[in-house]
Amino acid sequence: MSQLSFTPRTIGIIQVIAAGICFGFLGLFGKSAYAQGVSPLELLGLRFLTSGLILFVIIAVVYGPHFFKLSFRSFLLCNLLGIFGYALFSSFYFFAIKGLSISLAVLLLYTFPIWVAVGARIFLGEKIPKGRQFTIPVSMLGITFLVWGEFSINNYYSLAFGLGSAIFYAIYILISRKWLTQINPLVSVTYIQLSAGVILCLLGLENYSRAILVYKNIWPIILGMAIICSIGAMTLFQSGLQKLKSWEASILSTSEPLMGISLAVLLLGENLSFIQVVGGVLVIASFIFISLPHSELGRSKKDRTL
Repeated sequence: MSQLSFTPRTIGIIQVIAAGICFGFLGLFGKSAYAQGVSPLELLGLRFLTSGLILFVIIAVVYGPHFFKLSFRSFLLCNLLGIFGYALFSSFYFFAIKGLSISLAVLLLYTFPIWVAVGARIFLGEKIPKGRQFTIPVSMLGITFLVWGEFSINNYYSLAFGLGSAIFYAIYILISRKWLTQINPLVSVTYIQLSAGVILCLLGLENYSRAILVYKNIWPIILGMAIICSIGAMTLFQSGLQKLKSWEASILSTSEPLMGISLAVLLLGENLSFIQVVGGVLVIASFIFISLPHSELGRSKKDRTL
């Protein structure tokens, strides 16, 4: 009986899928926070600032402050990724929601695997194997079915925000894959979260008193988002990205909407349509095919030629 081999690639696949599952809790936390009158920018800012501070304290206590030492170039890159990567794409997504139905906003955001594949081919020299090129359209079709619903547009500039969220997230993934592979994920994620949290708090919160009030009212939600959706999700994704191709990680991260919809059905009592079930099956099928060892793909091609 053959044993399951946990190669670095296998571990990376598990980490990215797990990251998507952690990100899938965002919708559940977000709905609860918005019901309390908190704005998206306020929630995002406090979420990232809280997670960054928690991670900084834990690492400083366990490993010591020297663990955060980076070259100036790496330090600057991490902070720029926080400001112009996570903060920007998150803000664009929530601006898109203001003028689009959530289904359409999610669909636009999840075009990012296409942008990642194109960018990785041009800038990183990553070429998708011929036998696996269909995984992107299968995954995209699955996402489309998963979020199938009312597609409405209140203002057309929101389409630009929706598409922009996908493009900036793709840029974040590509830059991380190229220049953050030698940096410990705990360190890079700490700097990324702190910089994103600071800029979003400055943009979203009126003053210090408002920050204290929001935190007092919804601190369990902010803490849950910080631990599950930021520390857990971002660290797992960053670590998995170091072991995979960019296009592989981007497709595997579509486990986020799959988890989000599952939670909505299980905890919020939302109905699951047949077309959403089909979408979930297609997304999972793309995961399975990506997870196959490259030798399995080569063997299947060989069998067809016999």
